[in-house]
Parts: sequence; C-alpha cells; structure tokens
Amino acid sequence: MKGKMIYEKGDQVRRAFDFQYFVKSQTSDKVYEVLKFQSGWACNCPDYLYRGVDCKHIFSVQYSFALHQAVEVRKIEPIGDASACIFCKSENLVRDGVRRNKNGDLQKFFCKNCHKYFTINLGFEKLKHSPQAVTTAMQLYFSGESLRNTQKSLKLLGVQVSHSTVYRWIDKYVSLMQNYIAKIQPNVSDVWRADEMYVKFSGNMKYVFALMDDQTRFWIAQEVADTKDKHDASALFRMGKEVAGKKPIKIITDGLESYHDGWKKEFRSNVGIKTAHVREIQLKGSYSQ
Repeated sequence: MKGKMIYEKGDQVRRAFDFQYFVKSQTSDKVYEVLKFQSGWACNCPDYLYRGVDCKHIFSVQYSFALHQAVEVRKIEPIGDASACIFCKSENLVRDGVRRNKNGDLQKFFCKNCHKYFTINLGFEKLKHSPQAVTTAMQLYFSGESLRNTQKSLKLLGVQVSHSTVYRWIDKYVSLMQNYIAKIQPNVSDVWRADEMYVKFSGNMKYVFALMDDQTRFWIAQEVADTKDKHDASALFRMGKEVAGKKPIKIITDGLESYHDGWKKEFRSNVGIKTAHVREIQLKGSYSQ
C-alpha cells in the first residue's frame, strides 16, 4: 500500500530505462535507484540493503510497471468491412469514402439495394475522450481499483476525468455488453455444476444460486433467493437450458434436496438426452474439490 501511495502522488517515480527507475524518498531529499534484473528487483535504500526485503520503492515501481503494462495504449481499428447492410440486410455493398470524426475516420458503405449510406457504430461516438481512455478505465476498475483510484491512474496517463465520468462509462458499457451477451449462445460443455453462496445483497443477506460450465467456468445462469432449503432450483435449471440451448449430460451439485427436485422437473426424461445427476455431499472427492 505504501508503494501504491508513492506512485499515485504522480511525480515520485521516474523511469530512466526499462530496467532503471528513480524514486524520491518520502522523508528526505534523497532519490533511490531501483533496478530490474532477470532474478528480480533491487534498490539502494537501507530497507533493501540491510533488511533484505522488497522495500516500498520497489513496490511503487512494480505498481507503475504493472499499470503501464495493463493499460498499454492499443489502437482500436475502425471497422473497414461489412458483410450486410444494416437497413435491408443485403450483401450488395460497396465502400464509398470515409466519414471523419474526432477520434478518426470511419468507413462509409453504400447499399445498392436500398440506396442508403451507413457506417458501423463502434459504440464510442459522441465521446469527448478516446476509446483507449474508456477501455483503460474499465480495465482498471474491473481489476479491482476504486472509481477514485481509477481516476487518479488515468490522470497519471494524461487523461483528465472525474470519478463520476468513470462511473458513467462503466454504467453505459456494462449495459451494452449485457445486451450483447444476452443475444449470443455460449459454447459450453456437457457437464454443469450448481452451487450456492451466502452473500450480502442490497444490504441484506441472500443466497445466490449459480449454474456454471464445469470445463470453462462460464456462469450460465444465476438467481437470488431468501432461503436455501425451500428454494426451487427448477427455475435455475430451466434458465440454463434456455441460455445454453441444450441439456447437459451430467450435472454436479451438493446434497441439497432442491437440486434433485429441480433435476427431476427439468432434466429427467426417458427421451432424448438423459442428464445424470451426481450428488456429491462430502468435502472431498472427485467432484467437489
């Protein structure tokens, strides 16, 4: 945390080369040298030299190093090709010039069937800041940074925004991603797992029942309930079938009776795919590790 606080001051860490950094002392006018070797990091401060431990100066450089690697500027290429018209779905298209905007040029397309022009919407139009700033903010936030720490990190990278702007970006693009994900069908395996967690939800303790793919750990479906024993898991399993577009060959749960009742309602059948229910109630074993 001390290393992170040093870095977030904005002018304490200076990079000379990829392997050499200088960090200002927090208690004197000294400047410590931090070097990166193949075997690790080294610093010429007393903590490192005499105690033999990674000091706050090393941690500040490591934080800077990791942050810049995580948010390395990536060019977001505009979409330069289209397979069908966004109005009539015709594939009879031609490219017809570009439309210039603040963040770059967008390819224009002309449909020979409906005689309309269009561009492919990237989702970053009418924004003051670049797409790189938005994606960097989201990457920092979902890596565990708070809104204010995300704002501070963006400032160190030359992006001046308020923490409320960062929140609006996250709210907008999370909604867009949720709408997109809702339209696609995940490619999951034939073995699913169901389990429950007791968490605080809107100030109250609730049970979150989750259904996930055993191979990819993709979260197929979930629902929130007030109780555990009286919960009806059939709705969770039915939602899973709708999302995945199929039934699993095997579903693994603990010994909760509502899982077995839900399996009988939604998966047990004498026709088509037969779904086996594996009820593993021990704390160890091949299914509950």
